[in-house]
Amino acid sequence: MSGVRRDRNIKIPSRGNKGERSSGSEHRPSRPAEGRATVPKAQPKKAAPQPRKNTTPGDGERKQNNRQGGQRSGGQRQGGQRSGGQRGGRPQQKSPLMEESWARVIDHDTAENVVVAISEGQMLLCRLEPKGGIETLLTTSRVYIGNDASKRVNIERVLGMTNLGRVANHVKSDLPLVIQIFIEENEKHFIDTFFNRAGNMSLKQHAFELLAGVGNKKAMQMVDARGSSGFESLAALNESCNIDAADLLAKRFLVELDDRNIQPRLIDLLLPVKA
Repeated sequence: MSGVRRDRNIKIPSRGNKGERSSGSEHRPSRPAEGRATVPKAQPKKAAPQPRKNTTPGDGERKQNNRQGGQRSGGQRQGGQRSGGQRGGRPQQKSPLMEESWARVIDHDTAENVVVAISEGQMLLCRLEPKGGIETLLTTSRVYIGNDASKRVNIERVLGMTNLGRVANHVKSDLPLVIQIFIEENEKHFIDTFFNRAGNMSLKQHAFELLAGVGNKKAMQMVDARGSSGFESLAALNESCNIDAADLLAKRFLVELDDRNIQPRLIDLLLPVKA
């Protein structure tokens, strides 16, 4: 009896009791903890569209809007006037040929109906359109190219300027002769403005040395031959100094025509010819 009772008093743990742990081989690892599921954010609710109010601005608001609109449009108009004024106010560069009156013919190309000439005032190479039906203009011929159309006997209009790099070779070869003849026909002007007035440019250089082939020694000889009375003509100058003054001056002009940056420029100092 005592053994039976003792057996009945033994408590056997129940497997379904979660509060107690089993020992030995019946132990099982617990399930790892899982993270909290992401909760989606609540989307903001769209406001219901409100009915548009049919409001009309009052007189005060209407005037204010008109003033603001007028200021904006006025500013745009003023800006347009400024920009337009700048475009229209830019000084247009006038062609130097507009100040010229006479030119010397170098070549008359009848096939192209173009005359290449050099102006007398500033020695500008130019292209001219001859009038129809005229005879071929000879080299060194003097033609009127001024603004008075009634005086234009041979030239219809001035086409524009050109330079030595754009003319034919025979024009380049004839140009020194044309300039020389122009100098000889106006010898008094060039005698008075250059050959009788040229002086020292520096302590070591005389203005006569600007002429081709004239060195310091030759320049001093020309100064001595000039004396105090000066040269009366190109012929007297050539005879006393044993040079061709018109040819040397023409060559200097040609050098300055070929190089516009060369200084000093006798073309600017001696021209235009004074009547």
